[in-house]
Amino acid sequence: GQKNAPVYYDLAKTLPKDLDCVVANQKLEDEFDMAVAHALLVDSNLDNKTVHSMIEELEDIDGVKSVLGMESVVGPAIPADFIPSEIASELKSENHELLLITSEYGTGTDEVNAQCDEINKVIKKYDETAMLLGEAPCTKDLIEITNHDFAVVSAISIGAIFLIIALIFKSISLPIILVSVIEFAIFINMGIPYYTKTSIPFIASIVIGTIQLGATVDYAILMTTRYRKERNLGNEKKEAVRIALSTSVKSVISSALSFFGATFGVGLYSNIDMISSLCILMARGALISMVVVLTILPTMFLILDKVIVKTSFSFDKEKALGANKSLKQA
Repeated sequence: GQKNAPVYYDLAKTLPKDLDCVVANQKLEDEFDMAVAHALLVDSNLDNKTVHSMIEELEDIDGVKSVLGMESVVGPAIPADFIPSEIASELKSENHELLLITSEYGTGTDEVNAQCDEINKVIKKYDETAMLLGEAPCTKDLIEITNHDFAVVSAISIGAIFLIIALIFKSISLPIILVSVIEFAIFINMGIPYYTKTSIPFIASIVIGTIQLGATVDYAILMTTRYRKERNLGNEKKEAVRIALSTSVKSVISSALSFFGATFGVGLYSNIDMISSLCILMARGALISMVVVLTILPTMFLILDKVIVKTSFSFDKEKALGANKSLKQA
């Protein structure tokens, strides 16, 4: 889901368009073709000629509008001693010199991330201790960190739910079936933005992946509990699934619609795109999980009934399998 959907990492995009800071950033982009600025710290002991050569290389990188520093203003011909100390101190300290790089690319885009890589290659040639700072480099680091963290968190949440279901039902197969059904619903939910060309915030995949799994797996547990009860009473699989579905359908629908109602209104009302996107995703997820649980889960019970009975300690195997045998003999 996360890879397929158009995801944005720039949190400024989530803010209302009429905020002063958003309006100001838009003017910078429209009037000066400047989307983002990077700050560059280099060793203050580098000579003017070296820094000037580095600036020229940086200016040749795709998307770099300009590089502003003391050397770019005065040039390499003027000795550093000629510059008044009160002016020099604005850009140069005892250890570091500050340069500002203006970029045409927006924060969190593939273009600016590639640009940051190119800038780092150039500056490390001239100064191993040089550091690239600013919103875009920080966001690039955020992307790399969150991609790893989200995968770990998702695995932990699936593992925790799997373990809980396994303990409740004393089963090996039921946790796999129930988690797979809800994960399929999450997969559908996260795939929709790709086809509707809707951008979603980068945290959407982990928020939906955990909340939709935790909140809607209850629907599947409810139906499974009744299915197990009917099989243990000696009903054959079709009758057990029919009773489980007919007795659970009202509870599942009312629970899903309550979840939908609680989140959909906030999604429509909120001016902050991140809140709006997440609430609409959760509302839609509740409905998708409801449909999947009411249609696919009963089918899974019918197809995998024998496997479920044999791999579950909470099922009365003699009654459950005996019901199927007596039906075949009849």
